[in-house]
Amino acid sequence: MTITLHKAKPSLGGTRPATTGLDAAGALVWRLENGQLEVLLVHRPRYDDWSWPKGKLEAGEDLITCAWREVLEETGRQVVIGRPLPKVTYPLANGTVKTVYYWAARLAADADNPAVCARPAYAAASREEVDRTRWLPADQALRRLTRATDRVPLLKLMRHFESGRLDTRPVVVIRHAQAADRTKWTKLDGLRPLTAEGRARARGAAPMLAALGVRRVISSPWTRCRTTVRSFADRARLAVNTNRWLTEAAAKTKPERSIGLMRRIMQGGPPVVICSHRPVLPLLLSVVAERAAAKVHRALATGPLATGEAAIAHTIRTRGGKVRVVALDRVRPPLLYRHR
Repeated sequence: MTITLHKAKPSLGGTRPATTGLDAAGALVWRLENGQLEVLLVHRPRYDDWSWPKGKLEAGEDLITCAWREVLEETGRQVVIGRPLPKVTYPLANGTVKTVYYWAARLAADADNPAVCARPAYAAASREEVDRTRWLPADQALRRLTRATDRVPLLKLMRHFESGRLDTRPVVVIRHAQAADRTKWTKLDGLRPLTAEGRARARGAAPMLAALGVRRVISSPWTRCRTTVRSFADRARLAVNTNRWLTEAAAKTKPERSIGLMRRIMQGGPPVVICSHRPVLPLLLSVVAERAAAKVHRALATGPLATGEAAIAHTIRTRGGKVRVVALDRVRPPLLYRHR
């Protein structure tokens, strides 16, 4: 059981001091050919090396969105980001310590079209940056990779494949973004809207949900939750399905109904996002915890989700038909204001 918390922060742009760390993200794109695991490598002529598609965060990006974008720019392929893989850390010549966060990723299929439609367009990388891509069987890729550190995430991906824990489905639980002050709001609490910062955070969540291939949106019917997922849903042309058992009031009176709803969602269906309120989240995340090892319990216990933050449970179905959580990410999307 691998529990990885990627606490993604937006890049602020500008020049970083040489003593600070530099975050980057990438993905190991995989497919099955005649039952054999293959992965996609890129060749960088500047270094004459074979590596993974990866790159630095752009302003206003989280790590998952960055990983998806880098794959698209460097390979021209639309992918769906899956479970996290080991990160790689190494020093640069100027003394900066660079950390590359990796995820597994599979090629997007027709069923992923709603999420793909929600993604922004990016220009392809120049041939000076990447001039070739190549699919190789995983064992051959181990030998072809130029740097030994790049083999670390591949070895983990191969172990996940061998154990049947590579092809995952994300269940995203997101707390609504920042809302207007409750003490100053004079109308019904269910109508309390997001602040300008909250709306910007909601827009920042849309690319991440698209990168994860989300195809179903479920929300509390209260305004602040529906608005948090509306930006993604509109781009993906998906309906926002509301459920009363995700509201604070209903969950307080009948918490077992909230838990029952989450158990049904966890059991199957397309990749999904559920947006709710802070008092309801412990109920929802308890269902995530009951399907995972103790490490997930400890990861979830590190603190409540911040406004706009998402817990991404990467799930599989075992041969016995049970749903298990095999990895967990926590991501707070950046603020995307309209002028961006």
